[in-house]
Amino acid sequence: MSDDVVQFFGVMMTLLVTGVLGYAGFTVVGALQRRLGSRSDPVLAPDEVEAVRANIEETDQLRHRVAELEERLDFAERLLAKSEPARLSPGNDCPP
Repeated sequence: MSDDVVQFFGVMMTLLVTGVLGYAGFTVVGALQRRLGSRSDPVLAPDEVEAVRANIEETDQLRHRVAELEERLDFAERLLAKSEPARLSPGNDCPP
């Protein structure tokens, strides 16, 4: 081969390797930026933390109230179930 052809391929290979390494470098740097950028934990202000705590406390109170209401409803259903057979027994006339 002539020296011109070898020199041409040498230049082309240098350009190719430089391009591949540049692309890989930019890809790695971008990935590191995304990874390091996602690590920062959001910090809540003290008033925001207090608001979240108040919401949690209110939610707990509401859960307690719902549980009490469920118990009362169950009790009322049991009372109604006990009195229903007497009202619907044969021989009792239904009210008009």
